[in-house]
Formats: sequence, C-alpha cells, structure tokens
Amino acid sequence: MTINLFSRVVPAIALFSAGIMLAQNYQTMPVSSGFTADVIANGIGSSNVSTNNDVDGVSYAFVAKDFQLTSTSAAITYGIPVDGVINSVVAGTPGLSYILGNLSGNNSLRLVAANDSGTLTFTTPKPAFTLYMLSTSGSGTSVVNVNVNFSDGSSQVFSNISISDWYGGANFAIQGIGRIKRSSDALESSSSDPRLYQTPLAIDAANQAKPIQSVVVTKVSGAGYPNIFAFSADVYSDCVPPVLQAVSGITANSALVSWTGNAASYDVYHSTSNTTPASSVTPTYPGVTGTSTTIGSLNSNTTYYYWVRSNCNTATGQSVWSFAGTFKTACSTFTVPYTENFDTTSVGSSTNTNAPSCWAYLESTSFAGYGYVAASNSYSAPNSYYLNNSTGTAGSQMLVAPPTINLSDGTKRVRFYARTGTTGTTLVIGTLSNPADPASFTQLGSPISLTTTHTQYTVNIPAGSDLQLAFKHGLGGTSRAIYIDNITVQNIPSCLEPTAVAPTNLTMNSATLGWTAPSSVPANGYEVYYSTTNTAPDASTVLNSSNSATSPSPSATLNSLSSDTNYYAWVRSVCSASDKSIWSEMAAFRTGYCLPSSSNQNSWLSAFSSTGSLIDMAYSSGSSVAGGYQNLTATNNKIINAPGATTSVSFTAGGPTCGIGVWVDWNNNLTFEASERMFVTGNYVTTTTGSITVPAGTPLGTYRMRVVTDFNSTGPSSACAAITRGEFVDFNFEVATSLSTSETSLKKKEISVYPNPFKDILHVADIRDVKSVTVTDVAGRIVKTIDNPTAELQLGELNSGLYLVTMNFKDGSKSTVKAIKK
Repeated sequence: MTINLFSRVVPAIALFSAGIMLAQNYQTMPVSSGFTADVIANGIGSSNVSTNNDVDGVSYAFVAKDFQLTSTSAAITYGIPVDGVINSVVAGTPGLSYILGNLSGNNSLRLVAANDSGTLTFTTPKPAFTLYMLSTSGSGTSVVNVNVNFSDGSSQVFSNISISDWYGGANFAIQGIGRIKRSSDALESSSSDPRLYQTPLAIDAANQAKPIQSVVVTKVSGAGYPNIFAFSADVYSDCVPPVLQAVSGITANSALVSWTGNAASYDVYHSTSNTTPASSVTPTYPGVTGTSTTIGSLNSNTTYYYWVRSNCNTATGQSVWSFAGTFKTACSTFTVPYTENFDTTSVGSSTNTNAPSCWAYLESTSFAGYGYVAASNSYSAPNSYYLNNSTGTAGSQMLVAPPTINLSDGTKRVRFYARTGTTGTTLVIGTLSNPADPASFTQLGSPISLTTTHTQYTVNIPAGSDLQLAFKHGLGGTSRAIYIDNITVQNIPSCLEPTAVAPTNLTMNSATLGWTAPSSVPANGYEVYYSTTNTAPDASTVLNSSNSATSPSPSATLNSLSSDTNYYAWVRSVCSASDKSIWSEMAAFRTGYCLPSSSNQNSWLSAFSSTGSLIDMAYSSGSSVAGGYQNLTATNNKIINAPGATTSVSFTAGGPTCGIGVWVDWNNNLTFEASERMFVTGNYVTTTTGSITVPAGTPLGTYRMRVVTDFNSTGPSSACAAITRGEFVDFNFEVATSLSTSETSLKKKEISVYPNPFKDILHVADIRDVKSVTVTDVAGRIVKTIDNPTAELQLGELNSGLYLVTMNFKDGSKSTVKAIKK
C-alpha cells in the first residue's frame, strides 16, 4: 500500500525530520603573513600586471570576477569572488567558509621544488577540533607535509597530504572559477574547472584546547605546484551543542522536540525560516532543564525549523546552536465550504505521485497505477488531478480529501468536474473511516460513468461517522485515465440551484437561456444575471433591468443585447423572498458569429472577385490584419444575386499556396454549418475559380459570407477555427431580385478598361470621378499607385501577367477590374 502525502491529513501520521549531526563552530583563520605569490588576476588591466606569478608553471593564473582587460571589456560571469570569501560546497561541512589573502597582493603560498616550504602565520590564534586547508596543485598532483604550531610551542605534523591537480579532482570546496593565460590574457572558463580543494586536519585531543599560531607547509614530492590559499577551523569549545533526535507528538499546533546532551540546561529557538539564529537571539524556550520540550502555539500545516544550544557550567558557558531540525505541523480539520482546483500545487508525474497540501494519494499495496497533479485536461486552467490505473484491474487507488468537520452529518455535499479519456470509465465517490487504509472505503451511491467532456457532478453525503471524502478510480480496462477538477465540499442548501444552463435561439441582439430545474422546484421561479465579463455574481451584485431577468419557468429570453459581443450568464432559484440558491455554473454565449483567429498572417486572402451577379465585388488586399480576422460587412464589398442564381468567383491567396473555403449562413442562425460551405479547394492553390449558387427559395435579405484562407489545409473544414497561419474575412451576400437606387448607382460606377490585354498603356473609359488608381499583382502586392489619373494609365514598367486595377472614387467607393499585361 502506498500513501503519497504532500502534507498528511492525519495528525497521527505526521511528517518529521531532524538534524542528527553535531553542530560545528566554523570560523575563518585569516593569514597575517607568509604568502609568497599573487596568482589571482583582478581589476582592470592585463593579468601580467595584476599578478606576479602563475599557478601551474606554464603561465596560467586564477581570475577574479572583477577582471577586465580594458574598461570597456565585457564583465565575466565566473571567477574568484571579489570579496575573497570562498563558501565551501563540501557536503559534510555546511557553513564552512574561507577568506583569501589580498587579491591585489600576494595570496598564495606557492611551492615549486621538493623541500620548498613556507610559514603562514594566523592573525588570531584559535583552538580547533579540526583545521581545514584550502589549496590546489597546478600541472599535476603534489604531496606536502603540514606542521601545525600551537601557541605553547608544541606542534602536530600531518604527513604526505596529497593535493589534486586543479582540474578534475574530488573534495573540492569551489569549482568552475576560470583561469587566464598571463602571456596572452586569454580567458578560459568551464562550469566544473579549475578547482580549489578542502583538506581536513584533525587535531589530536591533547592539542584541541591550544590556540593554533601558524602552519609550515613543505613540498614532499609530485610534479605539480602546490598553492596554499587559506585555512579555517572548527573552533574548540568544552561546551558542545546537543544532538537532535526525531520529532514526535506532532499535532496541528504543537510538536515534541528532543535531544541528547549533558549540559545544565538548554535553549530552544524555532522559526518558519531556515536561517540559523545569531548567538544574540532571544530563545523561544530558554533554560530548559530536561532533554525535551513541546513547541506550542504553532500554525497548522506549516513547516518549522528549530535549534537547541547547551548552557554549560564551565568557563566557556554556552555552545553554538545545533544543526537545524525541521518538522511540519499536521493539518487542522477543515470546515465547509472549501474548494480545491489543484492550480497552486506543483505538478507530479507517474514516478512522483503527489496531492495538494492536506490531501493524499492512496493506493493498495503494489498497485500498478498512479495519481498526481497534472498540467493538462483541466476544467479551469491550468491543473487537474489525474488518476490512471495503468495495468491495475484489482485493488484501490483514490484521491483523499482533508478531514472535514461533521462531513457525515447528513447536511453536506460535494460538487466537482470530471472527465475520462475512455467513455464509460467510472468514478466512485465515498468516505474513509481510516484515511491510511483503502479497505475502509464506504461507497456513496452508484459509480459515476464519465464521458470525454468535463461534466459537473453533485453527490450528497449521507449521515454516518467518517470524516474524510475520497474519489476512487472505478478501474475496468487498463490505462483508464480520469481527470478531476474544481472540487467543492459545502453544506446542502435549503434552496437548490439550477443546472445545465445553456443558450439557444441566438440572434445579434437576443438570446434564450434554458436550464434544468432542481429536484425541488423553487416556488418563486428564477433570477438570471448576465454580463460582458466572466466575473461571477456575489452578495454585493446589484440586479437591475440592464443586467438581469426573471422567469417562472426554466428558460428566459434576454433582449436588447449588444451585437457581436461575448456574454456570460448565471441562474439561481428563488424559493422565497429570503431564501435563494447559490448561482449556477456560468454559461457563455455570443450575440454574433464566432470569432476565428490565426497566429500567423503571412498567408491571407489577396483577392476575391465575382462575375455574373446583379452586383459583383472585386476585393483585394496586400496583407492581413493582426489576429487574422476581418469583418468587412459594413463596407461595399458584397455580392448581390437572386434566389437560385449562380455567381462565378475567383480567389488569390497572398503568400505561398493555400486552401480556400467559403461559407454563407443561409439560415441566418449565426452559425456556419457544414451544409453552408459553398466552395472549397481540393489542393493547395495560389489562384482558383469556382461558383456560389444561392439555394432556391432563399428569402430576400442579407447573409453573412466568410472566406477562409488556410496555409495548412487543402480544404478548410471550419469557419470558426484557431489556425496557425491564414486569414478569415467576412463579407455580405445579399439576395435580391432587383437593385435599389443606390445599388444601381454602384453598378453604374463599374468602369471598363481597354485594350485588355494591354502592352504599355491601359485606357480608362470614364475617369471623371476617379480620385486615384491602385494596381495590385496576384500575390496581393500593390505595384503602382496613381493619384489624379488621366484616361491613359502608363503601365509599361510592369511585368507580363494578371493585375487587379482598382478605381478609388471621390465618394469613397471603389471598382476593380482585371487587366492582363502582355
């Protein structure tokens, strides 16, 4: 059996951990004299100036982070820290650091030949349990002896200490600090090299109380060049910190911490921060005389850190703080209502099962499936909870909710969304008497058969004794996926809300909403709230004639809406003047046609023209618009033809070849249905022709026509898609048997040109009302614009081919004709 606990919900089964190592009192040992070489290039200028020697005998030195060859050189991102502080990364000595010598002066005891030696004298002698040496060896490994001299004149010798080459060795304190060639100022960087190494020198018990005054380092052997840079110490004290033990007795607001030691008393300090307290900090619990204490007044479901120090009856008096211990308090029992949408929990995986804090993933012993928070298939983005039984067909796997006060008193319900990857997969809702034992699951009602679409479900929790809710996989076949989202546990209201709110009968200015009445039909009907924002109404929302409606039955018509606008609506039951249900789930609708989009507009509808209609159109464009959708129904770009008549059409795609499709909403229901696709290509084209036939019997009026140009589809199948490259353009297709006066005037503005094809000059039959002429090629590019044109258009510079010649009239209207250049 596996219980994956992001934070366990049961106080009796609590997460804990504590430091079990003895804390050290690490202090640096600054060197007052003895360095013989400056091997760290720093500041502005050549490395040959800021150093006087190399590390390895072949001209390479270390480089500091502030090195610049010139004041305009780019800053480097690697190197020795400018403050000279090296924080050791050796795992066994957390908190140990070193302080280097002056980066602008000698900073290394550099030894060349066997028997070369040097003495490093410390600024402040200190006694130590262990002395740590920071060093490296250039051009190969080397072996040294270290003689540690104490202030009483005695010494301790450490023989045959091997120092690794500055590239590739183990037990490094720092790596990836870069180097520079002094002869050329060529920089070299690596994420792992070069390195400085940490060597521990354990001081004998008889010497630990003696201050260390100096060290003498002597090269014994090896081809490498040893460089000694710094020392630090675990400073001796006869008052040692205690050793922490495992935390126990964890509740939602307290924990019992314990330790071992033999001091007269102890101080305890705790915090939600993992920063080690200073010696001057005021303890939370000072002067504890035993070896345990209860830390109280804590917040539930919170991670805490704690430290303990000894108060000794000796001259030293007080130890440093121990290593940090840590624990997490248990979750409090939840009260309703509460909601979990999984959006603030880190995503898990099949090998890293998880659940939100105070929730749990629970499965039978050796169950093959998994459950975790997934960043996909959500009802509300971005996350959902994912259960997959993999090859498991027997046993249990479930998501367990937090313990809930009075969960099974008969007055609670749970609402949630769920879907599956395989229609018919079931989800079982139930409760647990023991949240660590899947066998204690009690099923509530019948299994829920899921579909591949997120659906909201509501389950009332009957009277009983269990305090924890669980969502159990119904198993069945293998690898059945279940996604759960937006779980709400709440009191069962006295006035139940409607469900399944859905829009019907949409027009440009109205919509009808229908819904399913609750099992107990409200005595006073329903209230509907609608808005152009998706913010749900609450107790502060004021209903008025511009944002609401009432209805005695499960439907309502909303009038006087704005056209081409997104609306959101909610419905609630009115059981009495003082008792109303919560609002239903949101329903969204649009008073107009769907809004398609394209993420790339490098393909577009370059030209669209018609012939044979009562009024023909000649549209052209040199580019698309941002978003890939244009609504041109308010312009003169329209076709007019009679019922049953056929209009010849031609299209040009801008950019590379595309697929093209045309829909006309003949039933004016604001939807482009499959049967209303009137033209479509069968392959990728640049130019193409076809026809659109008005269905016989179509009522006279204006209809929305949408042209789709899609770079990724030979035959576009949706007029409402979000495509990756292309364009959607809306026009009007008007059905009429004769032309109005204004349309007749528009028809008269069609101007003929000759000769066609032409060689150099294209003549315009009537130029009087023409303000300018625009010439466009078949790719939609404007190749020439002529302001205040004459009847003779000089077009001799154009290449041979087909062009669209657009007459721009002084009243703002246009007329476009095709012309062929020989």
